[in-house]
Amino acid sequence: MHPLLAWLYEVAQGIGGYLGIFVISILGNLIPFFPIPYLAVVYFYGALIPGANPFTIGTVSGLGAALGKMIIFLSSKYSRRVVLSEETAERYEKLGRMVGNYGALGVFLFAATPSPDDAVIIPLGLMNYSSAKFFVAVLLGKIVVSIATVTAGILVSHLGVDIVEGFLYSLVLFIAVMVIMYYVDWEKVLATIGEEGFLGFLKKVRAEGLSQFLVRKTSAKD
Repeated sequence: MHPLLAWLYEVAQGIGGYLGIFVISILGNLIPFFPIPYLAVVYFYGALIPGANPFTIGTVSGLGAALGKMIIFLSSKYSRRVVLSEETAERYEKLGRMVGNYGALGVFLFAATPSPDDAVIIPLGLMNYSSAKFFVAVLLGKIVVSIATVTAGILVSHLGVDIVEGFLYSLVLFIAVMVIMYYVDWEKVLATIGEEGFLGFLKKVRAEGLSQFLVRKTSAKD
């Protein structure tokens, strides 16, 4: 096991059971765009601890992860007047109202999958999006992904598959998703949905392609 994973697992065990999972899940979601592999601890916990209950562990981990993301969301929300001009802050706030339930759906989908959800969370915070809608969406998403992760660990241990090998396959998938998501301009996606609605966004994708929503990287020559 990688030293970082071993340390996280020891912290979870040292603090004790569900509380350890809760604390690790908070820590794993506190730093924007620097994912600490807390789900790896959840996975190994399910694989190595006899009688692990996936729903209880998933709920505890999901709550901790949601609280960590809530801190990031509130930090961006209450710092928007500092990092944005007054005109830009007002425009973002208008977009936040227009995004409505689509924002919560986006948060849920990102939170429920191994993707860099900070790409959506921070723009929504800058848009002064509803804290209640955000928390419910991120909580449900994190519970779903945590239950799926611990269940995978339990199944791997019961099927006799090598635990580390199974985890490495999941890690490769996670990295692939992160690379794909990295090149999407999620702020522009949210702004388009807020201004034109989800159907308008789909029409724009059909008419002009997805390339308009990709982050354009400038080369050294530029």
